[in-house]
Amino acid sequence: MAVTTLVLIIFATGKPYWVKAGPDTSLSVNKLHHFPCSSLVYSIDVPSIELSNETDLKPNTEVPDAFSRSHINWKKEVIFPKYPDPILQTHIFEVIKAERNLINQGLRTFVQAFGNRTRQGFFPQNNETNFMEINLNDNWQFRKVNDNKWYKATVPGTVHNDLLDNNLIDDPFYRFNEDKVQWVEDEDWEYRTVFNVTMEMLEKQALQLYFQGLDTYAHVFLNGQRIHESDNMFVGFRVDCKPYLKEEENELRIVFQSPVRRGQERLDRFGHPLPAANELAPADKRTNPFTRKAPFHYGWDWGPRLVTSGIWRPVLLQAWDEARIKDLYLVTTEISENRAKINTRIELRAEEETSGFVYVLVNGVDIGIRHPINLAPGITISDFTFHIENPKLWWPNGLGDPYLYDLSFILETQSGNQHTHSLRYGVRTIQLVQESDELGRSFHFEVNGIPVFMKGANVIPPETLTAENEHMTYSRMIENAVAANMNMLRVWGGAVYKDNLFYQLCDENGLLVWQDFMFACSLQPGNEEHLENIRQEAEYNIRRLRNHASIALWCGNNENLHGWHHWGWQDMYDDEMKQYLWNTYQWIFYEILPDAVNRLDPKTSYWSSSPSSYGDQPADRKSGDEHDWTIWFGHKPFSAFWEEVPRFVSEWGLQAYPAMATIDSFASPADRQWNSAVMKHRQRSRMDWFQEGFDGNDNIRKYMEMYYNVPEDFDEFVYVSQLMQAKGYKTAIEAHRSSMPHCMGTLYWQLNDVWPTISWATLDYYYRWKAAHYAVKKAFSPVIVTTNQQEELVNIYAVSDKLLPFDARLLVKLVTLSGRVLYENEMKAEVLANSSKLLVQENLMEYLDKYGKENLVMGIQLIVEKQVVAENIHYFTEPKNLKLPGADINYQLNKTEDGYQVTFDAEVLIKGLSVEIPDADFSDNFFDLLPGTQKSIAIHTQKKLNREDLNIRYLNP
Repeated sequence: MAVTTLVLIIFATGKPYWVKAGPDTSLSVNKLHHFPCSSLVYSIDVPSIELSNETDLKPNTEVPDAFSRSHINWKKEVIFPKYPDPILQTHIFEVIKAERNLINQGLRTFVQAFGNRTRQGFFPQNNETNFMEINLNDNWQFRKVNDNKWYKATVPGTVHNDLLDNNLIDDPFYRFNEDKVQWVEDEDWEYRTVFNVTMEMLEKQALQLYFQGLDTYAHVFLNGQRIHESDNMFVGFRVDCKPYLKEEENELRIVFQSPVRRGQERLDRFGHPLPAANELAPADKRTNPFTRKAPFHYGWDWGPRLVTSGIWRPVLLQAWDEARIKDLYLVTTEISENRAKINTRIELRAEEETSGFVYVLVNGVDIGIRHPINLAPGITISDFTFHIENPKLWWPNGLGDPYLYDLSFILETQSGNQHTHSLRYGVRTIQLVQESDELGRSFHFEVNGIPVFMKGANVIPPETLTAENEHMTYSRMIENAVAANMNMLRVWGGAVYKDNLFYQLCDENGLLVWQDFMFACSLQPGNEEHLENIRQEAEYNIRRLRNHASIALWCGNNENLHGWHHWGWQDMYDDEMKQYLWNTYQWIFYEILPDAVNRLDPKTSYWSSSPSSYGDQPADRKSGDEHDWTIWFGHKPFSAFWEEVPRFVSEWGLQAYPAMATIDSFASPADRQWNSAVMKHRQRSRMDWFQEGFDGNDNIRKYMEMYYNVPEDFDEFVYVSQLMQAKGYKTAIEAHRSSMPHCMGTLYWQLNDVWPTISWATLDYYYRWKAAHYAVKKAFSPVIVTTNQQEELVNIYAVSDKLLPFDARLLVKLVTLSGRVLYENEMKAEVLANSSKLLVQENLMEYLDKYGKENLVMGIQLIVEKQVVAENIHYFTEPKNLKLPGADINYQLNKTEDGYQVTFDAEVLIKGLSVEIPDADFSDNFFDLLPGTQKSIAIHTQKKLNREDLNIRYLNP
């Protein structure tokens, strides 16, 4: 019987991991001598049959019960140290003593006790000998300042959440209730908690309170002593608090002042209103530019006005001795097939003079780095380099595996104290390329040297009441973005810098992030205090986010440059004030922010304003990025998406109503009219420049009238509004992708909602997919065929994200709406790598003249080895003009393991087929069926369904 040897190496500091040798392979002691200190080695000979024929000890694999003590032949060896240390020798005997008890419990218990397993194997346990931490998010109370009664509070959270949880306000998301809670923003609020501190913790050399986010004007008291004042929601801060703490009970109290009142005080001192067009307040009461707080809290054209206060991110008490790692910055400077070079800047804080070294673990394996450190009290910065052998690269979604390495940087001082800083790191390079060409300058991102067309959306917070409950929705947001074949998300600048979890999920799923700084659609005051606040905000968030593989770009602001040049802002001021405000703009976006990026994250590009063109000039479609709102706000038809396509389209969009189930969550049955009082209240997009009172609901109807017959029934109106939005999104994405490499990115507005509402989002507040999200998923597919009609010619393009070209067959079929085939053409097609190509121009005028464009439809398929890799449908007129035949849809419903499958048969063209089942997930929906075709979709639901449970809609009579 073959024998497999599992070797457990326990470092003298107590860190274990497994090495596998065999079967029939010996592991000599000499091979382990490269370990830096004394190690205890147990080799375990196990019959290979007990490994269930596995060739390795797999991550997260439970050890079979068959591994009882009778199967284990323990061999124990102590390897002498390469660098002897008496303290480490003491540690090893402690480990041996503890080990005996574990051996007696059998291998299963042993592995469970030591195995912090990752996908790479068994990761060493961190033995933090000097670091302690207490989470202070429990046992909070709150009250309005000067009230006597305290109420239970949730931290992280907001005062609105706490008032709602204690039944002190009605749900602000229902009907007109938002208006009833506006008083909250004018009040001061007080939070308190009591927590225990042990003498062991008090005896540490350093104790800090770490506030990861206070919203916004906050005075912090510890045991009655004021220890800090905060006036920036976006900056976490640490307070040395050792002198104020005592053993056992300690009281932490935070008083939040009204952000509106404090902002008004600053506005009054400044003496001039600043433009803040989206704030829902009179012009002389728009205070958000004066406060470093999420601008959207003050209202936006897709969200409510709920100006929050509260402890919106966690609070920690941390203690340590001697020294700790304060920060890290990693840059991949060289990549080859055999090796990646990682430059490392490490920042350490020491409480006393000491020395030691930093070593590095890559996927749990000590790579032999011993970087010496000499520390004086205070901050020490040190640089070193390490290598990853045979590196696996991080790739955006669709181009490869977004591989992440588990890295641990361990500071070990001469006294044996340790502190570990761990992170997941993607080995990749990214560059924003702007090269001159015959039209202007390119604007595209290269990842690992490959130009990548960016497919994605703008994201806003998943909750208007910003707090840690965002975590519940981040995974759904990212999951739905990946499901729609996206590779980039833009974190828009009128919101918040997102929680670390968001960026971790983007890292893991191959989603790049265009990261705005939090400035949007407004100007800023230029006093020294405000500018310093901005500098600290930039530095804090750059440091926090810079090591994420997903971070692709730092962008200074959203539409501030555009507003300065095109929204009449300059006309609001005399020449002196105009020059002052322009100087302030330049100081923030051309000095403070780019300087912070260049110092703290020089590997990542900075872009001063979105949209803008090369050289910090207003957007011109010839270089830089563009917000293309000629459609929607400009009332141009969808065909305009094909006209003068920009180099990178970072905003564009169309509104639609959400699902009826979502509407029912904020409206009563009496409100079910497209322009009822509640629907007008919920609609925040105002367009008075067209006519007084004109809003987004009117614009939805206007665009519906362009393309569809507008129904009077409200349910049907909601359904058609979604078809209209989907048609627009499909048209835009196909136009942008077909124009590559001239155009190299399209990020629509917007992916998600902050509350249940009528907006540009393709995912509503409850993550129900609108029709547009299904259209986006198809239009963002790795390979697509697209059409664009120019007079009598239909241009057919093949667009591919794949990095290799391939040969295919293009099948074009012209049929009547009732199914008669009039024309069929099949030809060879060469699909280019990572590009767009015009395959053919079809002239079908003779058929259109004979049968009428309202009676015809064209189907296109791209086929590789009998498999359809892309398909599309081209119409010669708008849906409202089609002479759709009557249809009685045929379908079958079959149970599957995780839901149901529905198969539809179409004898005639079926237009806009949708299946409505509340809170079910669909593989596809809101689609057209060509005559004589069959289509199956999967429905994922735990509900038991019958045929009558399927609410099926389509446009056919």
